[in-house]
Amino acid sequence: MKLYKIAALLYYDILVFKNSRWKIVEFVYFPVTTILIWGLFSLFVKDMAVEAGLVVLVVNIFWNFAYIAQSSVNMQMNDDTWSGSLKQILITGITEFEYLTARVVFAILMSAAIMTIMLGISLYMFNVTLIVTHASEVLTLSALTLFASLALAVLLAAMIIAAGREYSFLAWSALQAFILLSAPFYPVSIFPEPVQAVSRLMPFTSIFEATRSLVSTGSVSSAVLTEGFLITVAYAVFSLLAYKIVFHRARKTGGLVRLT
Repeated sequence: MKLYKIAALLYYDILVFKNSRWKIVEFVYFPVTTILIWGLFSLFVKDMAVEAGLVVLVVNIFWNFAYIAQSSVNMQMNDDTWSGSLKQILITGITEFEYLTARVVFAILMSAAIMTIMLGISLYMFNVTLIVTHASEVLTLSALTLFASLALAVLLAAMIIAAGREYSFLAWSALQAFILLSAPFYPVSIFPEPVQAVSRLMPFTSIFEATRSLVSTGSVSSAVLTEGFLITVAYAVFSLLAYKIVFHRARKTGGLVRLT
């Protein structure tokens, strides 16, 4: 991979984001206001069900973090198809992984910045002290969430390239289904048995289970984290292979040009 091509595309992404007012609303306004809403809710219910309110708040932090990381990658790719700039980018001879790496780096920078803001708000406005007292666990869960979100983003990128620009809506809609099946606020056992099997294969199930455990008991099971890591690695390997195959096929058949 050529670093100068990745850096150039990353700089382009930053300029596009800076000049897109709606992206500031999408990636900053909604996550911050969501944390404020659920933070105020946690204060309201602290005399009735303090643990439940705190679970909802902390899970929403990781939920929003996952959304920003995943959608940043896929929405930048969508922008290339909608604006017609994908054709110009491909003419430069950029490889599929140079193209992907620039989007992933941008997503990491963006999501890390918003995650810092959300954690800061939760700590200083809503006294979520576990951010400090259990900093290592929070960092571990954040890293796992980021890894899972980026793996999912690569899979969605492959699906959109294969299916066509009509399926670009997957960039902002697919995560909702994954979150639903990942049992964010409740145990997997609440699902019917067939759905439980599917839920266990979701990349965020272990993350949410560990998050609820961290809030309620102050500890996280290493077995749960290991399970989540292994599932995420499987997603990442499958997603990268699918992306490589789909990208090469689309380049040969002209599918990439039809995306523009």
